[in-house]
Amino acid sequence: MKAERFTGCLVGLAVGDALGAPLEFMSRERIRQQYGRVTEMIGGGWLRLEPGQYTDDTELMLCQARSIVECGGFDPEDTVQRFVHWLDGAPSDVGITTRATLSQVQQGAPWEEASRRTYDWQGGKTAGNGGLMRCAPIGLLHVRDEAALVRDSLTSCRLTHWHPVAGWACATLNLAIAALVRGTPKAELLSWLFPRVEEPTVRSALEAVPGLALGSLHASGYAVDCLQAAFWAYLTTETFEEALVAVVNLGEDTDTAGAVCGALAGAAYGYEAIPARWRDVLVGREEITALADQIYQIAQRT
Repeated sequence: MKAERFTGCLVGLAVGDALGAPLEFMSRERIRQQYGRVTEMIGGGWLRLEPGQYTDDTELMLCQARSIVECGGFDPEDTVQRFVHWLDGAPSDVGITTRATLSQVQQGAPWEEASRRTYDWQGGKTAGNGGLMRCAPIGLLHVRDEAALVRDSLTSCRLTHWHPVAGWACATLNLAIAALVRGTPKAELLSWLFPRVEEPTVRSALEAVPGLALGSLHASGYAVDCLQAAFWAYLTTETFEEALVAVVNLGEDTDTAGAVCGALAGAAYGYEAIPARWRDVLVGREEITALADQIYQIAQRT
């Protein structure tokens, strides 16, 4: 278990977010027409970002990571209060489900009640990737304890997204991150994961990855689509750069697909495998690196 893979995971997530954010909501055809193939931190997009600037995906991941570091582990109440404090700061982008739940917590509702109420209001359609984009610190924290990893991944997702499919997308990503940090070979990752993923929709999506053609991929805001696209990009390429370029050029929810793939690839390849030209412009890189190192120290003790 290498500290560099912890750093690679969290920095990789932020890099993927920043690389994909300017393309968010664009189709792959429009990306091709406007840019050809995006390989650099271009900035811009509907949020008018600077190169290396990220979105709510990384901002909420940082809330989760700071909570783990300051509490010495996963504390749902502390984490959700950090999310609320973040929302108080009027961020430039907030997911619909995340805002609906946290707005109730702002007004004094317990997070369990607020999240379940949002699930009911939306007719059970809360299987978006808003939990998936931020959950990687849990996978690092519990790198040696699968039961705790699954438990806390599900709870972390339910802080805003109550849907079991969304929760199991988070647990699956974190199981993969933990396995990769421990050195599981890429060729063995899916076979290692299959018996551990209890939710049938998520497991079926993983099982389909080896046979997917480019035309059948969707990097949408649905947690399962996003997870599937990220796994496809990681498993069908050979380097961190190739994986991230492949996934952000799919179009659709490119910041979150980039973040999820970046967490996977960063856990597998490590920090030094992230291109320096991407790392060097990343906003807040020093804090992300420090948080990853502190979570590594906590994981070593537990």
